[in-house]
Amino acid sequence: MKTFATTHKHFVSVSSALLLAMVLCVTSSAFAAGNPLVASGSVSFDGTLQTGTANITTSYNSATGLYQIHINGVCFIRTNYTALATVSGFNGFPAGALFVNTDDDGDFCKTTGDMIVGLRDVNGSLQKADFQFVVIQK
Repeated sequence: MKTFATTHKHFVSVSSALLLAMVLCVTSSAFAAGNPLVASGSVSFDGTLQTGTANITTSYNSATGLYQIHINGVCFIRTNYTALATVSGFNGFPAGALFVNTDDDGDFCKTTGDMIVGLRDVNGSLQKADFQFVVIQK
């Protein structure tokens, strides 16, 4: 008999695979001409970039509890791009469930124009965890 945790873990891995398949369908190939892929990466809980496209730098702001993604040559305004992000691995459901939100930094490209990622638990508190993201041009 499958437990809820086993079923949820399977759901998470299927969800991650589905996200990757959707991105590959939209972008066709990471090197195709006219490719809408702007940036993608895998970020560690401490804000360091694990792997990703060459045009990004990442950091964690301990004062705000948010992750900052800088995409070289891009002014990230959330209405101009589609950003998808998901937490890595299995954090234990429901107590360990994390909800991911992406946004622009509100600077509107005056000085930064970075993407912000927040990971919140079921109580709304910001948490630290590994995650992946993809940014696509609309």
